[in-house]
Amino acid sequence: MSPVITYSRNVFVPLTFVCRNICGYCIFRRPPGEGCVLSPDEVIRVLRRGAEAGCTEALFTFGEHPEEVAGFMPFLEQYGFGSILEYCHAMAEEALRLGLLPHTNAGIMTADEMSYLADVNASMGLMLETTADIPAHRNCPGKEPARRIAMIEDAGRLKIPFTTGILLGIGETRSDRRESLEVIAGLHRKYGHIQEIIIQNFCPKPGTDMSAFPGATLRDMQETVRMAKEILPSDIAIQIPPNLADAAQILPCGVTDLGGISPVTIDYVNPEHPWPAFDELAALTKGYTLKERLCIYPEYIRRGWYHPRLRDCIISLENTIHMRGTSVIPAKPLYEGKAKSVYASENPDELIVVFRNDMTAFNGVKHDQFTDKGRLNATASEFFMKMLEAEGIPTHHIRMSAPDTMIVRRLEMIPLEVIVRNVAAGSMTKKYPVKEGMVLDRPVVTIDYKDDERGDPMINDDLIEVLHILTADELRKVKEMALHVNKVLTRFFDECGIRLVDFKLEFGKADGTIYLGDEISMDSMRLWDKKTGESFDKDVYRFDKGDVIAAYRNVLKRIIPDSGV
Repeated sequence: MSPVITYSRNVFVPLTFVCRNICGYCIFRRPPGEGCVLSPDEVIRVLRRGAEAGCTEALFTFGEHPEEVAGFMPFLEQYGFGSILEYCHAMAEEALRLGLLPHTNAGIMTADEMSYLADVNASMGLMLETTADIPAHRNCPGKEPARRIAMIEDAGRLKIPFTTGILLGIGETRSDRRESLEVIAGLHRKYGHIQEIIIQNFCPKPGTDMSAFPGATLRDMQETVRMAKEILPSDIAIQIPPNLADAAQILPCGVTDLGGISPVTIDYVNPEHPWPAFDELAALTKGYTLKERLCIYPEYIRRGWYHPRLRDCIISLENTIHMRGTSVIPAKPLYEGKAKSVYASENPDELIVVFRNDMTAFNGVKHDQFTDKGRLNATASEFFMKMLEAEGIPTHHIRMSAPDTMIVRRLEMIPLEVIVRNVAAGSMTKKYPVKEGMVLDRPVVTIDYKDDERGDPMINDDLIEVLHILTADELRKVKEMALHVNKVLTRFFDECGIRLVDFKLEFGKADGTIYLGDEISMDSMRLWDKKTGESFDKDVYRFDKGDVIAAYRNVLKRIIPDSGV
């Protein structure tokens, strides 16, 4: 079997660039001023983008002890926080709410401060950088080697899964690098808490005191990775940053991890060096098995080295990366709908559909996000697609790659929305003289032309043929399929104590065959309890009838009793 190279899919969240340290090589640090603290709204927006892109880790990084810098506190206090760690804790809670595991790099912290953050962080980190006393750290109280070693040791006592590392080319010698690695190895042998060590090459930045420094050479990196492999216990992953170093030339020296790669945010510490795209990562590791991981390594999950409140998120994300395997979601979608994003796949005949947590109504006028909503709809859609395939109805569903991600057949979508109605409800009662709840004599099929700008107008058979959307035979086939779906679903829901009021379908073509596409979920159906008439669908959200996620879970519990919702 080929050697395994791991990586994490993360979103980088720099809460502030203000820092008490003045390193000779850093461009991350900025003085206090307007926008020096990322607002809560901005943080949540970035976290949502990360969650939607399939990230599993929220990397919180910020300047060390910014409170010590004159003029900083008013910019933090405007958001109601008295310290940067308090703010980090609150934003880490938001990350967890969105299904991301936080990992915090806060610079020097006391044992009490790390303990405070531990209930919302799956792991933490602090670069040792070097054990040497170097000019680059002259104005950096937090870079004193003894203080950094003491914090890494405190993390071990607290059983915090930890990341550390050394920075090459900042004025240290080869013997300094060896000493730094030996210190890290000794701490790990004592506490067993160091998951990974980063071997990072310094990249000179214009405008800094060290802009003329040569930095670390490829040979330096290769030699230090070999040295790390020789010195470190074998259970510590050896990581290099693939955006900074010639990874293909260094991997054979003993690298086992490529760190956090973000599909949505830049490397704020080295902004001039973009992350490799996931397809580039796969090419870079040709000859190796590329495997995704969480920010907390499997061994520490097995040991239970995490706060109980993180358990559900860890389990969910473990399942996500297990199902995703080595397949990756590109950074940019081909198409973004109101509640789903569609991405290209490595297979040109397939697409990747991510069910998002967005919920909209009234053509997007009302818009919110609900934790787990995407997964619930994806679970339902997979269930119904498989059921309909078994009944002879071809669908675009191929497999699930994550709880909220479906691999589907690439279709040429037909710009029609086919609605099947069994009971009068919704727009039908507004347009026609019927009362809500009236059972129709037979199922009624209506078709709308999909065009947001035109308001999805209703379209008749003649127009569909004249506009060359479908031939008469194709239109007849679509209607037959819609009524067949209705027959299967109506019978099934009836057994579950649910009335299928109406639903909408979309279709597409591939190789001359018409397939059922899009989704079949609580978002696309109107469902009522047979006895009470209670809504179990999007109307709960649309008309503020109660907890829409509870309603969706109710449906899944009835249709898939062992779904674990």
